[in-house]
Amino acid sequence: MKTILTLALAATLLACSSPKQESSTAEATAETVTVEQKADLSASVDAYMSLKDAFVATDAAKAKDAAATLSTELKKAGFESLVASSDKIAGSEDIKVQRAAFYELTTAFIPEVKKAELTSKVYVQYCPMAFDNTGANWLSKSSEIRNPYFGDMMLKCGKVEEEI
Repeated sequence: MKTILTLALAATLLACSSPKQESSTAEATAETVTVEQKADLSASVDAYMSLKDAFVATDAAKAKDAAATLSTELKKAGFESLVASSDKIAGSEDIKVQRAAFYELTTAFIPEVKKAELTSKVYVQYCPMAFDNTGANWLSKSSEIRNPYFGDMMLKCGKVEEEI
C-alpha cells in the first residue's frame, strides 16, 4: 500500500512540475532573438537613425520619407506594434505632430533594441525640456547630442542616459 501511495505521489509531482519546466523553456525561447531577427532589427535601427536625423534637421518632408522606410523595415522585422507610430509620422507634414509620434515610437522601440543585443553601440539619449519639460528619449549611434525634438533651436540639449 505504501508503495502504491509513493508511486502515486511521485507521478503527481512529476505531472505538476512538467508544465512549469515547459513554460520556462517557452519563456526563454520567446526572449531569445534569432540572427535573422537581429539583422531585421539592425535594418530598422538604421532606418530609425535616418528618421532621427531628419528631425535633427527639422525637415518634415525628409522625416515623412524616412518614416515610410522605417515602417517597411519594422514590418519585415515583425514589429507591427511600432508601425502605427511610424505611419503617423509618414502621414503628416506637421513637424510637431511628427515629433510627438516619434516620441511614441521611441518609447516602444528602446526595449526592443535592448533585448536584441546588437553588435554596434546605440545610445539612449534624453532631453529634459522636450514636450513642455516632461522630457523625452531618443536613440543615437553617436554619443554626441543632436536633439531631434528641437533641431537647431536646441541642438545640443540633452545627455546620454545609457549605452546599449
